[in-house]
Amino acid sequence: MENNERDFLQEAQKEIAFLKERIAALEEKLAAWEVHAAEVPQEAPEVDFSDVELGVTDALPEPAPTPEPVVEEPLLVSEEPEEPRQPEEPKAPEQPAPAAVAPSASISGYAWSKDNPGILVKNIRSGISLLDRALFIGTLFKEDFNLYDSTIADLNNLNTLDEAVAYIQEHFPEWEMGTDVVYRFMMAVRKKLG
Repeated sequence: MENNERDFLQEAQKEIAFLKERIAALEEKLAAWEVHAAEVPQEAPEVDFSDVELGVTDALPEPAPTPEPVVEEPLLVSEEPEEPRQPEEPKAPEQPAPAAVAPSASISGYAWSKDNPGILVKNIRSGISLLDRALFIGTLFKEDFNLYDSTIADLNNLNTLDEAVAYIQEHFPEWEMGTDVVYRFMMAVRKKLG
């Protein structure tokens, strides 16, 4: 019996030694990952994707941009007659002018105001694919994630598309409302605000 107990004890000690080596190796890997993770910028807070339907939101924006560029140019031309009235005034009123224009009057000529936005969502974030989010942050928000995040939060608190357009015109007067990237952004906004 004593030999069996010794054999069992030796096997258990070997197993413990093996497990200690494995734990040490895993701790080294974890430490390396933590160091590497510390180098990654911590700008982006966690985003709740719980209400995202996989595959549906990624597939919907793709077909829309194809017809949009063809329609975009004539629509911008039709919007230009309203703009010459604004340059007649001094340069200072140009910035408030977009907010002063009634949103329903100024958006009617854009494709994003007419096209079907797809499935409605409760949160604008869930209507934006990862690739579109990177596109929006990189172009519309000039690489500023916090500006993107606060804008989406503000837009989520609005009740109508007109309010959203007024907000965008007030805070981002430099956006060209007929461009492809703004089209994609506004279609995401319309998924919530209709």
